[in-house]
Amino acid sequence: MDLIVDANTLEAVAREHSDNKHLLRRESLKIGLISVRPNEALPVHSHPKEEQFYYVLEGEGVLRLGENEHPLRPGLAVSIPPGIAHGVRNPGPRALRFLDIFIDWSAQAG
Repeated sequence: MDLIVDANTLEAVAREHSDNKHLLRRESLKIGLISVRPNEALPVHSHPKEEQFYYVLEGEGVLRLGENEHPLRPGLAVSIPPGIAHGVRNPGPRALRFLDIFIDWSAQAG
């Protein structure tokens, strides 16, 4: 288990719409650094058991949370309860970068 991770040395996992770095992977906790490319979007989806948090680091975008849309900008934190549909669009010219944190509370119950 690495106690210190240098995100600059991690290779990004290229997705259709983003480049993702896995900072921490545990049974009940996952932390990633997501970079949504300009003019791309993370499709609307949901997670049945996991609570998800975003913390925006750079760029601007639009968060779809349920039926509503909200602007994203650096410094904003977002909490997404299990089962809530969500997605992110980056209509801008720069990458939208945010921390992506998943907590699976059901894995905690034991």
